[in-house]
Amino acid sequence: MGIKEKIKRLAQDAEKRVIQLRRELHQYPELAFKEERTAQLISKELHRCGVEVHSNYADTTAVVGVIIGDKPGPTRALRADIDALAINEDTGLPFSSKIKGRMHACGHDVHTAILLGVANLLPRLKSDLSGKIVLIFQPAEEGSAGAKVLIDHGLIEEFGIKMIFGHHVWPDLPLGAFGIRSGVLTSRSDRVIIEINGKGAHVAKPNKAIDPIVVASYLILAYQELVSKEISPLDHIAFGFGNIQAGDAYNAIPEKAILKGTVRTFDIKTQDYAERRIREILNGVASTFRAKGKLDYKRLYPSVVNHPLLTLEVTEWAKKILEEKNIIKLSKPLMIAEDFSFYSQKIPSFFGLLGVGGEYDIHNSHFVPDESILIQAVIWSTYLALKSSEVD
Repeated sequence: MGIKEKIKRLAQDAEKRVIQLRRELHQYPELAFKEERTAQLISKELHRCGVEVHSNYADTTAVVGVIIGDKPGPTRALRADIDALAINEDTGLPFSSKIKGRMHACGHDVHTAILLGVANLLPRLKSDLSGKIVLIFQPAEEGSAGAKVLIDHGLIEEFGIKMIFGHHVWPDLPLGAFGIRSGVLTSRSDRVIIEINGKGAHVAKPNKAIDPIVVASYLILAYQELVSKEISPLDHIAFGFGNIQAGDAYNAIPEKAILKGTVRTFDIKTQDYAERRIREILNGVASTFRAKGKLDYKRLYPSVVNHPLLTLEVTEWAKKILEEKNIIKLSKPLMIAEDFSFYSQKIPSFFGLLGVGGEYDIHNSHFVPDESILIQAVIWSTYLALKSSEVD
């Protein structure tokens, strides 16, 4: 029996367990660095599969599993993120989130279940495995840079990792498709928080006030000019606010307004220009209306950059285990943020997209990935783990 047939047979046996794990994870979503129940489930399952387990890695909720093959070879890593989002779930699934205001709306429960599926298969394929596979169950991808925390602790050096692979469920691709792109895959991601301080008063006495809401309104329009008129359409940028807070009473002009948003770019020149002009425009608009502005600009994640040679290898492996029509080469990078980027800064890496189709996007309270992707991804990831020993 060939290796592909072995993997598929073992995956069929594990399918019910993988689905069960995904549903249990989905019911108990946990936020960044608080994934305690999730980590316990992962550790328990890895022990059940006979995998060497390192729990609470870097004094966090990270769990690292190690599988050593019967033949010599390089050390590779597969990574899954395990945290959830602060979103109320509206899917109506029988296994919906049991925690109010928490949801696996980005598919990290799927990523985790897939990697646990790989942990189920690989120990039974040790005679076909060369070198060492490190399974990284990483906390805090959603805005808290869990990857950087693990890397700074010495993850790569401690386990001798030479290359790393990851993926993300992606509703923009049809079910069963696998998205591949060499080079830059995702954008740089920055967080913007602006505080506008004015002067409160009764709405009926606007002459007594300095209205921060008016300042915020002009500011938002001015920033649209920055995006549309100052930066070339060829130098891609996305800048917008997702949260605005100001006041509590309908008849009172508040003291301050707070705007929270994000900037996404692909190159350092555009990123630097955007940060400088956001600050200059804030100071100019605020002073025009006699208000004061404060900017908190934080650069969060760099771009995920897929190693060109490794991407070529992955593409060839994918052709052998997936239907070629399902392998989609992405023509453009994505305006999303992903802390897998910190791995790609350190060692050769590859990050792909798992097509799940569906009506709703990630980060949506109605997001429901098709569970048939689970077994497909377990088969692919296991094959990838085995084949990656061939990379020089």
